[in-house]
Formats: sequence, structure tokens, C-alpha cells
Amino acid sequence: MNPSYPYDADLHEPGSVAASGRCSHHGRDDTSAAGCAGDAVVSFQDDQGGWQSGCSLALEQLVAGGDIEPLGQGA
Repeated sequence: MNPSYPYDADLHEPGSVAASGRCSHHGRDDTSAAGCAGDAVVSFQDDQGGWQSGCSLALEQLVAGGDIEPLGQGA
């Protein structure tokens, strides 16, 4: 389980969806999940070590799936 952090644009690759403040979790592979809030609220590292961002729905889904810790539970 990876830690989660309040969204921080500085953690993300310049010019990326995540750096622009949008949800990269639902935006991957040009797909969009129904209910995606769009605006990033969380930053986290994926299994490959890359920084991703997530909307409030992505945060709920990732925590429920055991992929990331609840927001505020990280370092």
C-alpha cells in the first residue's frame, strides 16, 4: 500500500495531466470514469514509482482497493 498526500502539483511531471491539477488516475489511457470529479485532491505514487493524481472518487476507489493509504495517513 502506497502513502497518499494532499495534491501537490510540484510532485508531478511538468505538462502532465496531474501537474495541471486534473485527475490522472481516471485520465490514463484516454479513458474517463463515470463520476470522475476531475479536480485532483490527492497525489500518490503508482506501482511503477510514477506520481499520479486523483479526484475524490479515485481516492475512495484506491483506498477501498488497498492501493493507497487514506489521505493524511502517510508520512
